[in-house]
Formats: sequence, C-alpha cells, structure tokens
Amino acid sequence: MDLINRINYTRFLGREFLTWLWYRSDLNEGMFDIPTGPVEVWFDAKLTLEAQGDLKEQNVVKAENPTEADEARAALLTGKLVAEARLRIIRDQKQWTLNVKGDTLALSGVKIPALLSREDDEQLFERFYLMEELEDLFADLYEQFIRTRLDDETWAPEVQAIRAWVHQMPSDG
Repeated sequence: MDLINRINYTRFLGREFLTWLWYRSDLNEGMFDIPTGPVEVWFDAKLTLEAQGDLKEQNVVKAENPTEADEARAALLTGKLVAEARLRIIRDQKQWTLNVKGDTLALSGVKIPALLSREDDEQLFERFYLMEELEDLFADLYEQFIRTRLDDETWAPEVQAIRAWVHQMPSDG
C-alpha cells in the first residue's frame, strides 16, 4: 500500500482521537495522566463535527464552551465525529491554545505561554522549547488513545462507554 492510500485508509483515526479526547476530557474534568505527568485539555471557542462518508454534512459550533452546546451534542447523537477543534492545553501553569484538524492532526494557530526570557536569542530558544513541549504533550495524548484503540479488550468497552456518554449528555433545553 503506497503512502497516500495508507493515509486515506487511516484518516478516520484523527477524528476518533478528537472525539475520544472530548469524551475523556468531559469524563475526567479535563485531566489526563500521561507518562510525563498530568495535563489538562479543554475544548475552546470552536468545534467542527462532520459525518463520515460521502455526505459532507457538518456542524460548526462557536461558543466559549462549544462541547456544552446542544448543537454539538445533537451532532454526536447523529454519529458525527470531531473534524476540527480549538484546544487549550495546560501543564504546570503553562497554557497553549491551538487548532487541530482531525484528518491530518495538523496543529495550527498555536499560541504559546508567555515568554520569560528578556534577550531576543533566549526568547527564540524558549519559543522552540515551548513548541517542542506542546508537540510532546500532544504526541503523548495521541499515544494514549492509540494504545487504547489498538487493544480490542480495552477499545470495545471504551466504545460502549462513549456511546453511553453520548446518550446521557445533559440537555440545556
């Protein structure tokens, strides 16, 4: 299988990951325990949910807490997955915000924590370090998902729990 076909064949994993991230963030009040220590993940400002398959029906939710919107919950109930999200990741009093595309897991629009360095050269290195730290945190979260996803004995009950979560989500209306 060539690279393009492999990418297209596994494209759904990013959307499943973002949907799982929403589920776990909701379940654990934003907290994740990854190998390097605890990290918080919150969905922020914009959330795009999209149906799988040929029909490209999507819901775009723009709100302070988009995961709490009735439209987002209704989209999950119809089988849509998170196609794109704005995330806030917090670790040790450092906060990043970023956009993530589900199909490619590409990160964009990254805002890094405030810089502490005063010198230009030091600020450049600090920016690089903060970007690398974000990439490592994101990779650790994805690895946690993939380990769960690839283990049939773990994934099957996780899917059942996610389905129950979707159907038990509170409604504002």
